[in-house]
Amino acid sequence: MFSQYDEHIASQPDETRWDGFDRGDADFQEHQGSRVIGRMTSEGGYKVVITEYWFDGYSNAWSDYEVTIDGARVHSTDDRANAITVASWWMAGCPA
Repeated sequence: MFSQYDEHIASQPDETRWDGFDRGDADFQEHQGSRVIGRMTSEGGYKVVITEYWFDGYSNAWSDYEVTIDGARVHSTDDRANAITVASWWMAGCPA
């Protein structure tokens, strides 16, 4: 004799029992990511890293950039040129 679970599985062998079920992470990993676009060590010994975080959705693609010094975030922007400018400023020893 079948339990209710076995009966349910047997009644829908083609996986249609999952129709309309969304785990919330479908194709999430495919369209987003991060990459280091700059990794330098300043004369003062600081490790300066620029990381791009990106999402390439169907209708709303975006990128954000983060500048870290020895692992601590010091700047975040959506402008790549601005992130490079800030990292360069740190590389130059933060002149006034």
